[in-house]
Amino acid sequence: MGTVNAYLFTEPEPILVDTGVKSPASWEALLYGLGAQGLTVADLSRVIITHAHVDHYGQASDIAEQSDTEIWVCDLGASWLEATATMWAQRTRFYSEFFLPALGLPAAGAGTLLSGIQALETLGSPVPANRLHTFPVDGVLQMGGRSWQVLHTPGHASMQTCFFEPDTGLLLAADMLLATTPAPVVESPVDGSYDRVPALPRFLESLDVLEALEISLVLPGHGRPFDDHREVIRRQRERIQLRKNECLEWIEAGFHTVSDLLDKMYAHHPPQFRFAGLWMLIGYLDLLEQKGRVEPRTIEGIWHYYAT
Repeated sequence: MGTVNAYLFTEPEPILVDTGVKSPASWEALLYGLGAQGLTVADLSRVIITHAHVDHYGQASDIAEQSDTEIWVCDLGASWLEATATMWAQRTRFYSEFFLPALGLPAAGAGTLLSGIQALETLGSPVPANRLHTFPVDGVLQMGGRSWQVLHTPGHASMQTCFFEPDTGLLLAADMLLATTPAPVVESPVDGSYDRVPALPRFLESLDVLEALEISLVLPGHGRPFDDHREVIRRQRERIQLRKNECLEWIEAGFHTVSDLLDKMYAHHPPQFRFAGLWMLIGYLDLLEQKGRVEPRTIEGIWHYYAT
């Protein structure tokens, strides 16, 4: 998705929404953006994190270290900012012991995918507990002299929040509403179990919430702002429906494992890049299972899907 968007309120107090990853280039970009408004990191009153992905919270710890800024995140995401190492270890264990072995992927491909996931851990650091504050997922935040409704919008991330200002119709959309459908990331359950919650069905439910709002302008977590949110939602639903049906057709044609379906569904990509479609493919299978169109079976430790 390219670079992440951070949004700055300058009045009545400087408040930053999201931070970028923890890297020298990202830090330089943040300082430049603040400097263009006559501000430094030390001037920030609060940092609001939309969701606990490293491109959105990665620099929060550095900001806390170099200022008195309060770091705020919804209560569902606090553990990722405070107990970062523990949460990453839990996710790595979930992927390596349960999720990836069940997909039937080639060993080299599964190893590459796991290494890439583990590398993300270096792009963020924990925030000291005494600097971390939480807000409820159904609360209200004061930013820019206005009251913003907190909207819990799971799908891309289970702890994701958007912020809506009814008077202006502005939506700080995080990664919930982008010009391109965000990946429904497969997450490890917070309780450490293997009982994951399907992400793409929840994403579609969150789209219902946003579609019902009178939004004048979407301020997304990636890409340029846009004003036609219902048309974007319509296109994304249509695309998901089309690809879900295509997935079912491949299953009916005799391709039953995630590995085989990945090769068929993303054959237009070179093999080494097909893993980029894994989250969406799992989402299509979750939708088909939810609708009773496929039945999953575990055969020799690998998930197989059969049309009902």
